[in-house]
This record gives sequence, C-alpha cells and structure tokens, in this order.
Amino acid sequence: MTTATLGVEARPIRRAHMIAGASIGNALEFYDFIIYGYFAPDIAAAFFPGKDATTKLLLTFGTFGVSFLARPVGAVVLGAFADRRGRTACMIVAVSLMTLGSAMITVMPGREVIGLVAPVGILLARLIQGFGLGGEFGSSTALMIEHSPGKESHAASWQGTSQNFAGLFGSGVAFILSEALPSGSFHEIGFRIAFAIGVVGGPVALLLRRRLREAPAFIALKEKGKEADEEAPAAWSGIAIAACMVAIGTAQTYLIVYLPTYAATQLHMKAGKALGAVVLLYVCTLALVPWRLWIARRFDETHRRGGMIWSCLAMMAAGYPAFMALDAWPGPVMLFLIPLFFTVIGLYYNAPLTGFQGMVFGIRHRGIGLSLGYALGIALFGGFAPFINTWLVAETGDARSPGLYLAATSVVTIGAIWLAGRRLRR
Repeated sequence: MTTATLGVEARPIRRAHMIAGASIGNALEFYDFIIYGYFAPDIAAAFFPGKDATTKLLLTFGTFGVSFLARPVGAVVLGAFADRRGRTACMIVAVSLMTLGSAMITVMPGREVIGLVAPVGILLARLIQGFGLGGEFGSSTALMIEHSPGKESHAASWQGTSQNFAGLFGSGVAFILSEALPSGSFHEIGFRIAFAIGVVGGPVALLLRRRLREAPAFIALKEKGKEADEEAPAAWSGIAIAACMVAIGTAQTYLIVYLPTYAATQLHMKAGKALGAVVLLYVCTLALVPWRLWIARRFDETHRRGGMIWSCLAMMAAGYPAFMALDAWPGPVMLFLIPLFFTVIGLYYNAPLTGFQGMVFGIRHRGIGLSLGYALGIALFGGFAPFINTWLVAETGDARSPGLYLAATSVVTIGAIWLAGRRLRR
C-alpha cells in the first residue's frame, strides 16, 4: 500500500495550520454546547411540552443528554473509519454532520407551529450531532499527537484551549444578544441567531481540513498493512481508562455550561448579569493559556502524574463548599470567582489530559480508542451533568448539591489516572 493509495501526501504541513485545522472541530462542538446550555430555558419554551418550567427544562437537558448516547455509536463507526481511511477523512465527515445538526436547530419551527414534531426534530438534530462528534475528538487528537512526537501533550493541549476560545465567543454572543435584543425577542429568537453563527463555522473548518495531511508515522503503519495488527496492543482496557480519565474534567466543563441556568432558576439572576460573569471568566481563562502549555510541555518531558492527582483531589474537596459560597453570596461576582477557582486548581489535571489519553493507545487503534473512550466518558459524566444537577437540586431541595457530583467524578478520574500511568509504563 502506498501513500497515493491512502489519498495523503508525506510532505510536512505547518504546525500552526495543523493545530488550527484539528482543533476547530472541538471549538465548534463546545460553542454548540455553550449555546444550548445558555439558552436551555428558551429552547424548552419553544420546543418542549410540559406543565411547568422545571418539567420543560428537564426535557431540554434530557435531550441534551440523550444525544450523547449517539456519540459511542459514532465513535465506533467513525473511529474505525479514522484508523482505516485516515484521520483527515474522518475529521471532514465529522464536522459536516455537526454543522448539519446545528443548522436543523436553527431553522426548526416551534412546538406551537408543528406540535410534537418540534421536540422530535430537536432530538434528531442532537443525535446527528452526537454521531458526528463521536468521531471528531479521536481523529483530530490522534492527528495532533502523531504530528508531534515527543510533544504530544503540548500539541493536544490546544484542544482544551480551543474550548476556551469557543467559550468566550459563545458566551460573548449570548451576552451581546441579551443586551441588544428586547427581552421578548431575546427569548424567542436569540438562540436561533446564536446557532446560525455557529453554522457559519462549518465551512471554515472544512476549508482548513481539506489541506491537512496524515502524519508520517500513520502512513508508515498503513503501509505495513496486516503485519501491524499483530503488533497492536488491545484497545478495550485503554477505552475504559480513557473514559474515566475525563470524568471530573467533563463534569467541571458542563458545570460552567449549567451555571447560567442555575443562576436564572435558583438565584433568579438576570441573563445579562450571569452571561457577563461567564464572559469575564473566559477572558481570564485564556490568560492562563501560557501556563497551561508550560504544564503540558513539562508532562511530555517527565510523564509524572502527581500534579494531575493533586489537582483532582483539590476539585473533589472544593465542590460542595463552592456551591455553599454561591448560595451564601449569590451574584455575578461569585458566579465569576467560583468557576475561575476551579479552572486554576484544575489546570495541572486538564493541561496534559488529552495528550495523556492519546498515549494510552498505539497508532493502530488510536482513532477508535480515543473516539470511543472520550465519547463514553462524555456521555456518562458530561452529557447528563446538567440534567443530574437540575434533578439533584429538585429532589434534595439543596441548591448546593451539584458540588457532590464534582466530588464523585473526581474519585473516578483519580483511579483512571493511576491505571493509565501503569499502562504507559508497560
């Protein structure tokens, strides 16, 4: 088998172009989730039936979570496609499906116009997105790692950084819309405008990705053909480890997505104030990017996991007290300080995480291993996080109960990091 057969070329590509083309899909994914989370009450009112606001909100977040169940299916199909046909081909398919799902939400008529077809249509859009996203992370992260021997975590850390850019942009769009539109218009069409802006990013991602090339190590492996199968380590144990490695990270990420809804439903805060606090949060988070990249670079040099474990322990200890503080001093200041605090103490965990996950797998199974491990982790611990947090508050009557979820996921991640270290040494 030759590189011509694979449809790739061995000539090098610029590192900046490789990182931008690989991470833009992750950015679009996070922008979509940010918008869905921020506009959840409005999406609930537009598309979902229910006798009260809490029921509609649970249905909206339930749809948000159910869509994550399509991710493992997409991970199996598209992850295998990435290992067989190439990372770049999979990345193009994935971002196309993601864009289609966002476009469907943008133009879907409301429940008052088409009845129950509306929530079914939203669910279908989320399932299409989930299927595409199942192959996005694994293929793009594999490409970044395989183009960066000896700098795997540093390269893959840009995936998290792209989320910060998307978070700033998404929260900024929501904030500007909340200030520019009258209250009624904001709740009726604000989410459609925000989703439409995200749809525009799809063609940009496709243009960037069409010029990407496979890494030399991947090309060499494919040229070996079936001989490589005998050398490839089993992927299933790595998939379970990778899924659990993201538990606290995804719970923390989607907690930030949930906070504006928490502020509106539990603290009765105006949308503009809550979103303004989140915008400022992402500005500060981006200021930490040099520190994040330095931590990732140090991990590439040492592979020491102590910082990751201590970081998880700190997040576990801080979860419930953080919501106690928000309950005691409700307002934009605490809504800004608490997630910023978690971002800082979680930095030693988050910075090397993506690269560390990729190193759990060999090249032969990295596409499906990363895709399925990440998809299962996000589905189990992240996709239903807003639903679980809403349910915890409703069932316990304790507005601080989401902090318990952070503590539980920290325990899961610490165990996975320990097992990943043992696997890497072997």
